[in-house]
Amino acid sequence: MKLYFQLFIMLSISSISFADDLLSKDITVYKNPDCGCCVKWVDYLQSYDYKVNVINTRNVLSIKAKHNIPEKLAACHTAIIDGYIVEGHVTERDIRRLLLFRPNVKGIAVPGMPFGTPGMERGDTVEAYNVMSFDADGNIKVFVEH
Repeated sequence: MKLYFQLFIMLSISSISFADDLLSKDITVYKNPDCGCCVKWVDYLQSYDYKVNVINTRNVLSIKAKHNIPEKLAACHTAIIDGYIVEGHVTERDIRRLLLFRPNVKGIAVPGMPFGTPGMERGDTVEAYNVMSFDADGNIKVFVEH
């Protein structure tokens, strides 16, 4: 029984690793050219081998409006990956979770700019925050709690 369980765990881990290899790494980020935390978030994604297409714009709000991102979920930058919207300082792990499980949502968001999120590091300061999901009808739910 123990050997069976160990084999099951090994196969599960290798399946997840294989699935991770198939996930998209191409992401387009719309950001203000003067925003330093957005640059840090892009650098963070690149450190995980994402191929980031940066589009600098002084009208990020028009991108949010075009994609019907709920106003209360707005953050400083908007990204699109594999048909999903990623709003704000979302972790690579949460993006991977979105792409791996492919929930029936339009996207995920970290509203505002919580300290401790990628690009918003402030020493040892880490705020608790939620990653929210939203659908085409504007329904909002907690996707992940941090």
